[in-house]
Amino acid sequence: MSFEVWLSFTLLVFLLVLTPGPSILIGMSHALRYGARPTLMTALGDVTANMIQMVIAAVGLGAVLATSTVAFGVVKWCGVVFLLVIGLLSFFRKPKKSNDKNGIEMNIADACEVASHRKLFREGFLVAAGNPKAIAFFGALFPQFVNLAAPLAPQLLTLGATFVVLDYSFVMIYAMGAARIMPWLIKCGGNNVVARVSGAILIVAAGLLSLIEMPVSVAAARFWVGCAFGLSGAGRSEILHF
Repeated sequence: MSFEVWLSFTLLVFLLVLTPGPSILIGMSHALRYGARPTLMTALGDVTANMIQMVIAAVGLGAVLATSTVAFGVVKWCGVVFLLVIGLLSFFRKPKKSNDKNGIEMNIADACEVASHRKLFREGFLVAAGNPKAIAFFGALFPQFVNLAAPLAPQLLTLGATFVVLDYSFVMIYAMGAARIMPWLIKCGGNNVVARVSGAILIVAAGLLSLIEMPVSVAAARFWVGCAFGLSGAGRSEILHF
């Protein structure tokens, strides 16, 4: 794999993960409720699911989701239901209100809820695993950047590691941004507002996931990425190589 091809892949993934999806939205929701640092476990659950999806795609099972409307729909709607349930639970929950002995609400630094690392990891994992487009995406995208004349394992590891690093980074970037607005939300309306906003974010994520359709070819995207880098004909051929 040439540096040009890797750079093209990196730009394409950058553009894809830049747009908030279900995984980024649950990271934002968790950051609002629990703070930015605990959300590291949410992001870890997300990329762990992604790595498993890459393996599934590598062994060819991604083709099932890419071609079977039933299989794609089952995975998608399981993900939608999970997001909707935890979103509604967050939206309608009654957060505890901690007061000091003078009756003043606790300070903002202590306003974050406490959740186990296992719970955060599990929810991040299940949201990512409930997105069937990811498996189909990996199965369709990775072969386009692999040179079959060269050893496959190093190329797949490079592509996988690149995706994981970018995905993890953007989940945390959005999460830290959400955590920064939490003090303002608490000042405006207390913990109830935080609960409503974090729940609403997950409900929106469920809605976005429900709109996902069977994946289409990414050939056009790869072509324009090649054009953006001014790749030669040979470079573009390597990108389009199966």
